[in-house]
Amino acid sequence: IAADLIGINTSVGMAQLKIDTTNDLIILKYYNPNSQDKRLLIPKGEMTNLKRAYLFKYAVQPKHNIRFEAAHIKSIIDHWSNFLDLTSRPEIIGTLYSIGRGTPKTNPIASERGLQIIGEFYDYAKKWLK
Repeated sequence: IAADLIGINTSVGMAQLKIDTTNDLIILKYYNPNSQDKRLLIPKGEMTNLKRAYLFKYAVQPKHNIRFEAAHIKSIIDHWSNFLDLTSRPEIIGTLYSIGRGTPKTNPIASERGLQIIGEFYDYAKKWLK
C-alpha cells in the first residue's frame, strides 16, 4: 500500500524485489513487462516516487513478479560469469539475491541468509518446477 501511495523503494510480491531493482532489470533488458509502455524506461538518475508508484503496478502482479525474479537471478549469474559459474552454486545465488549482485570473486562464501534460502526454498522450487 505504501509503495502505491507514496512510491517508496519497497520490496513487492512473492519475489520480494525492490522497485528500483525491477527498474534496473528493465534498463538492462532482462525483463520488461510491457515493452510498448515507454513510461517503464526510467533512467537510473530519474527515478522518483511517482515513477516508483507507476512501476509498482507492474511489479506487484504475480505474472510479472516471478519473471522479474527469474531475470534478477539471471542477471546475478551473468554478472559473475567471468569469475565463477554460479549455475551449480545455488547457495551463492541465494546470498547474492539477498544482498545484491556484489563484487565477483573466485571463492565466495554463502551467507546465513543464502543458506536459509537454499535450505527452505530450493528443493521446494525444484519439485514445483518439475
